[in-house]
Amino acid sequence: MIVEKLFAEGNHICSVCVANSHCELQDLAIALGMDHVRLQYQFPDRPVDISHDRFGVDHNRCVLCTRCVRVCDELEGVHTWDMAGRGSYSHVITDLAQPWGTSQTCTSCGKCVEACPTGAIFHKGVSVGEMVHDRARIEFIATARQKQQWQR
Repeated sequence: MIVEKLFAEGNHICSVCVANSHCELQDLAIALGMDHVRLQYQFPDRPVDISHDRFGVDHNRCVLCTRCVRVCDELEGVHTWDMAGRGSYSHVITDLAQPWGTSQTCTSCGKCVEACPTGAIFHKGVSVGEMVHDRARIEFIATARQKQQWQR
């Protein structure tokens, strides 16, 4: 039921998503045998921010997992991403709700793109089905930092 709610509360249409066939939400739905959504779709009107020169964020596909917030803070150390709002108004923000392209803290490292389980944060110019996450990159960075294999 929770996975169905994620689909119904967001605008998750897999056939036109950049992460189609490479999405953890889609994989979870398949693993649970979900073949349709029994709940009424909410169709929220959420913005897409493509102001960054390399990346974009589609708030319609965000499942509020906060991985982008954590990887930006814990691995990159800049805390560009954060959460705002409550309940159905919750959403990720950059630099006190400024457009991502105007961020003074973003290092354009792309770790948030790799950490995102859906197609919410994406590389600009990536079309349907092209986005493949390299989860090993994040694991490598986290392990190297933990073992202090390099200094920041």
